[in-house]
Amino acid sequence: MVALTFDDGPGYNKASKHILDTLEKYGAKATFFMVGRNASNLPKNVKRKQHLGMELGNHTWSHAHYGSNVTYSDISKASDAIFDVCGQYPTAFRSPGGNTTESIKSDCKKLNMPIYYWSIDTQDWLSRDADKIYNAVMDNVGDGDIILMHEIYESTADAVKRMVPKLIKKGYQLVTCRELMYAKNGEAPTPGKEYVTADREKDS
Repeated sequence: MVALTFDDGPGYNKASKHILDTLEKYGAKATFFMVGRNASNLPKNVKRKQHLGMELGNHTWSHAHYGSNVTYSDISKASDAIFDVCGQYPTAFRSPGGNTTESIKSDCKKLNMPIYYWSIDTQDWLSRDADKIYNAVMDNVGDGDIILMHEIYESTADAVKRMVPKLIKKGYQLVTCRELMYAKNGEAPTPGKEYVTADREKDS
């Protein structure tokens, strides 16, 4: 059981659509950490994710601030934007750049969102190479992993098209972060805590 996660969307190209097409084809689930401004501009994409049972995640309003520069408004404005589009608040948060502070944890606790880091970084933003992205996952994947990708690159969409059926063939269930936590721990993830894998918190 693994959680595929995608940052920075919805995208203004066809990559996000192609990723969703693949997930829908195989009945797979994933978590999408969306930029609030993008979600507001592309409501159909957000609603499709919701309809397909994907987990809706918050990646701040504009992805302009990192670490200690992230404000409560950056987070809450993104949650409100996602709610305004689809009537559902996000149930997960990922910090821009993965740089989480105690203040961000406190804000996410108030907004009822656990925080997710990752255990496999595909570095898809750097390589823009479908083969490298695919291999980064398939050469390293294990039970309980949280896999970092971005939904804005066609190269990632191409890798996902190959990766999803291969993971399923190897016996993996592809689930949301929340589903992963429930399945492995028997309880919901804790708002304000940051997880690296299903059974490991960051810096613990």
